[in-house]
Amino acid sequence: MKTLEIMPLEDKRLNVLIVEKEYNEPFWLVEPPSTTPSQKIRSIYKPSIAFCEFIERLIKKVKPDFATEELGLRSSNEFYNDNVLAKIFQRNEVPFFPVDIDEHAKIYLEANLDEKRRLRDEVLEALEKSSRQEAESEESSVKRDYLVAYAQSLQLEFEEDLHEVCFPVRERWIVMEILDKAREISENGEVTCIHICSPEHVEGTKNLLESLGAVVETVKISKRIVSTLLKSNSKELADLLQSMRIQVKPVIKKTLKSTPSLLLFLDTDVRTSPFDICMAYDAGFSAVLPYENVTPEDAKKIVQDAMFSRGPKGVKSTCFFIGGKNLEKADEVLETVKNTMFPPFVAPIIIDPGGAYTTAAAMIAKVEDALSTRNLGELGDKTCAIFGTGPVGRIAAVLLARLGCDITIVSTNPKRSDGKEYIENVVNSLVKRYGVTMRGDYTPRWEEKVQVLKRADVILCAAAPRVRIIERGMLKELKLMKVMVDINAVPPSGIEGIKPEDDMREIAPGIFGIGPLAVGKLKHKLEMEILNEARRNGEGVYDYNSALQLARKQLQKKIALTDLAFTLTYPSRMRE
Repeated sequence: MKTLEIMPLEDKRLNVLIVEKEYNEPFWLVEPPSTTPSQKIRSIYKPSIAFCEFIERLIKKVKPDFATEELGLRSSNEFYNDNVLAKIFQRNEVPFFPVDIDEHAKIYLEANLDEKRRLRDEVLEALEKSSRQEAESEESSVKRDYLVAYAQSLQLEFEEDLHEVCFPVRERWIVMEILDKAREISENGEVTCIHICSPEHVEGTKNLLESLGAVVETVKISKRIVSTLLKSNSKELADLLQSMRIQVKPVIKKTLKSTPSLLLFLDTDVRTSPFDICMAYDAGFSAVLPYENVTPEDAKKIVQDAMFSRGPKGVKSTCFFIGGKNLEKADEVLETVKNTMFPPFVAPIIIDPGGAYTTAAAMIAKVEDALSTRNLGELGDKTCAIFGTGPVGRIAAVLLARLGCDITIVSTNPKRSDGKEYIENVVNSLVKRYGVTMRGDYTPRWEEKVQVLKRADVILCAAAPRVRIIERGMLKELKLMKVMVDINAVPPSGIEGIKPEDDMREIAPGIFGIGPLAVGKLKHKLEMEILNEARRNGEGVYDYNSALQLARKQLQKKIALTDLAFTLTYPSRMRE
């Protein structure tokens, strides 16, 4: 039996012109498909006079080295003697070959499929026999239900295997035989083939040939019947034929190639983190172009060059991602990028400095969801304390303040000699920049932290990694219910007693903890959704406000499909 082994041509360039037929060449294995046309319809499954004339002209124009066509259900004798195309190629002295699944391979594949069909038919017969029984009982009803489920499974498996053979496998055989003929037919460095192809196999054959280095072009003919007669009843049929003209126009079928999606990563830091770059590739961007140490002046030139090189349409497939750990620098770059764009040169913009926006949004969305799920009130009515004055802590404070929360942002670093002045400057900066209301507190000592914890309903710990902020002993001094969130995944944790995977676990009486992995999973999903939405929409600014909205939507979709998995078992009493 011939082996299906496809090897690209060596030292030859293969040009293939795929000509799409006017019908799909009949082909089936084991049993004809339900869509098999009637005998009357099958009578027109032949090359039309317009198609034949087109092939004649194409041969003279292209001068192919050889030509091929799917064999289908025809015998070799029928292919050559009852095929008008074979006569055309013979008349023009062009070698013409049938290409299809090898006959021995076809027998082997049919045997495998036939075994699955036989098993399916046995179940169907058992089902039919069960349905003919007059006495209806619970046992017979259950038996039929399980027989139906089994038959459905067998039919689906049969159809999947049949499709695999009739399309990917068959197309690989067709392509292999085209390549084999190209090796045999010419010693020249360049070989040209005309392949007559069924419409349903054009794309698969083309893609496979191109993957093997062939240069492929596809063409089909467009036909239009023109007649001076307006109606065509049987009495006028002779007149219609005499007045009829067939206008034929070849149409080059071009594959619609989507514009590559590019993400330009504008990082204000000296060294770009691979985190967002990796996520952008995972989200489906064709390429990610990182720029480091970007200033507003740099951003303007980068955006202009990207916009004008891609044009009004291509720019919508261009996304600008602003990163870096400095919030102020990132905001300045954002304003420059927005101001550089103008209609129709408008592209999506994502800003997530150091992951602060997505992390802060994920923290707050998790708390909102936890409070709502347990009927503990609205987050906007709560008193909140944020331990940590880095980018995540600052943006979390801004978002909470905009929700109406009573906010205290806290610095705990005991090494700060100007701690009170520092936190005052942080608060003033946030109030001025974002137009929110909050207070600040400097709490380097145990008792000062406890006082902040006692006042707060919700505590967010967004301090530096490896820094323990809240110790277990502090929790013992708290009397009222609290929700605590820690985003420090590097031991030791920011809040003693919270485990990374905690999701509203009671870590002390009346105190519920949300750990860094619970927040991190949502942050990852959120950033992926932002990247995907920006790529799909081709416009919009994705900042901390949109991040919070999308984080909420992600939690609304949190039911996993695995939660809906189950197994049905045939009742044991009926098995007996």
